[in-house]
Formats: sequence, structure tokens, C-alpha cells
Amino acid sequence: MTAADEGAEGVARAPRIPGPRPSADDHADLTGRPEPDVAEEGEAAEPGGPAAEPEGEAPDVPVLSHGVLKSLLGAWALSACSAGETAAVEAHLTECGPCADEALRLRDAVALLHRDRDLDLDPLLRSRVLENCLGRRPARIPIPDWVTPYDAETARLDALLRDIGDAEWHAPVRLTWYEEERQVRRKATVAGVIGHLFAVDGLVAGALGLDDPLGAGTPELSPSERTEAFWSGLERPPGRALREPWRDQSHALIRTVSFAGRGVADLTVTYKDFALPLRDSLLERAFECWLHADDIANAVAY
Repeated sequence: MTAADEGAEGVARAPRIPGPRPSADDHADLTGRPEPDVAEEGEAAEPGGPAAEPEGEAPDVPVLSHGVLKSLLGAWALSACSAGETAAVEAHLTECGPCADEALRLRDAVALLHRDRDLDLDPLLRSRVLENCLGRRPARIPIPDWVTPYDAETARLDALLRDIGDAEWHAPVRLTWYEEERQVRRKATVAGVIGHLFAVDGLVAGALGLDDPLGAGTPELSPSERTEAFWSGLERPPGRALREPWRDQSHALIRTVSFAGRGVADLTVTYKDFALPLRDSLLERAFECWLHADDIANAVAY
């Protein structure tokens, strides 16, 4: 054998390098059946080998048990089955009534998950928001700065009262105050504390010419005496119903002071044994509101 013959034989026997492996198809047949060999482009099929299946031909329908077909109903409803599995499931649905009903329910559920809706914002939304913002103006009669603490603390307490349940209005609260340098303790409930604030705020309401929660013609009483008088005048233990009148009274105080003008800050509020200008009186009421809001929060574990 010559060198030329050996070179020709070496070229003829050189191993063939396969091309890149194609990626798996999402809808490939998962039945495990081997795919027929298909001749590469430019190569003729081997003699006696299986011929390539023409494109567009109906997929082979695998033979699956009833349990497997039933387990595929969810994937079928989501269009996640292979072509062969889809054909097998749909053929089974023409013969099995229970599976057909289940498939219909699953398809309806999938339709709810993919409800068509327009996610684009209304093109007029921006103009409406801007128009609304530009149309707002500051209050013509703003709240005086010295009323702001009372306004803030009553709003804070009202938010707390809104969140508690009916039963918590009867939670026990221990009140503590001083009379002539002597500490006084009094057992009450959450509703009783609101009644106390309601009654003592009535001193400010009376100074402004508003209705007194103890009624017209009430003699001059100290804050503790007003509280006891209010509690004793109730026909039954107070509850959530006290929130509304207390809230209305605090709003009326703020509104009246805001409209009254500058001179109202020096109006005298009498506490029987002493007196305070309205400016200091509302600051004192704000402090007591803050103090009792903390008492109530601790009583109801807020």
C-alpha cells in the first residue's frame, strides 16, 4: 500500500463530528418513545432506516390509564400538555363524563385567572388629579397655634377609641390625681375616663357659651366634682355611646375658638378654686387628654 493510499484511507475513516444538539421543545412528546433518526441536511437517509415524518402530521396518541389522564386535566386546562397528551386527554373526555365535567370546571377557573382587562391608566386621570389639587385652598379660618395641641391630642385619642371593641370600653382603668398635695386614686373604666374628659371639657365649653354636658344651671364645681356628678347622673354604666358626644364637643370647642378671633385667647376659664386663660386651659386639656390616652392604651393592651 502506498503512502497516497494510506492517506486516502485515513481521510475516509476520520470520525464524523456531530452537529450541535437542538434544544428541547416545550411541547415535546413526554411519553418516552424514541424519536426516529432523521438524516442531517445534505445527507441521504441510510438504506433501510425509518423515513422522517412529514411536518403537520397528527401526533401519536399514547395509551394512558384513567388515573394518569385524570391527573393531566389541570395541565390540559392550562395548555401545558404535550401534543400527544393533549390528544389523549381530549379523546378521553369524549368517553368519561366525570372527567369532562372536571375539565370544564378547570377551564372556567383558568378563565378567571386570565381575565382580560386594560392595565393602562385613564388618560384623563392626571388632569383630574391636577385640577383637584389646584382647586384646594387653605382654610379661611385656620386653627390658632395655641389650639393645635388640643386638636392633635383629641384626634389621637379618637383614633384609639375607634379601634377598640365594645367590650374594651368596660376595661378597668385606675385614675390618679392630686387634691391639695394629696394623691387621690379612683377606679374607672375606659368609658368612665371619656366621661371624665367630657365633663371637665365642659368648663371650657361653658366659658365659650356652649352647652354644658352637666346641663344648664349647674353650680360651680371643681373638675373632680364635675366628674363625680356626671358619673352619678348616668342611668347605666357608660359604653361606646360616650365617644360621639365627647368627639362632637371637642370639635365644637376647636371650631368656636377658631372663629372667635384673637381676643378669645385671654378668656377666663374657672375651675372653682382657680382660673386659667383659655390659651392655658386648652393646653392643660391637651395634656390631660394625652395622659388618659396612655392610660386607656395600657388598659386595653393597645
